[in-house]
Amino acid sequence: MDVVGWIFEQVPFVTMLFGSDWLLGLAFLTLTATMTAFGVPGVLVPISFSSGALLGWEGTLAVTAGAVIGSHALFLVTRRWMGARVRRRWGERLERFDQDISRRGFYYLLGLRVLGAPHMLVTAASAVSAIRTRSFVAATMLGFLPAITLASMAGSAI
Repeated sequence: MDVVGWIFEQVPFVTMLFGSDWLLGLAFLTLTATMTAFGVPGVLVPISFSSGALLGWEGTLAVTAGAVIGSHALFLVTRRWMGARVRRRWGERLERFDQDISRRGFYYLLGLRVLGAPHMLVTAASAVSAIRTRSFVAATMLGFLPAITLASMAGSAI
């Protein structure tokens, strides 16, 4: 008996998971959201590749939604718990930065996401800045989309 057959026999949920595209998509969404929310570096490309291999373009949607949900959760938690502390300590030094971010924050964040800047750093800096939540979510989605799509389509070619 091979290892894969043994796993399917020992854990019947795995058989059900791989038998349903909806459950598998939900598993990818949950995994991506969790890993992204906890700031685990370098998870988007491997998860996207795997989702593309198992689900095709639906995997792209699941991973993108999970990445946006996880990023948004990290953004909100960081803004809630660190925003006031950073403002008290660095408030006057952040005024000029806040003015630029309030006007062009979407484009700055979009550029950083497309370039692949470290997720945890970019999200934390965005959370303590004056960027609106809606702009953060939109820029994050559009910035992650090229890398996720490319990895997912590469996975679906297998």
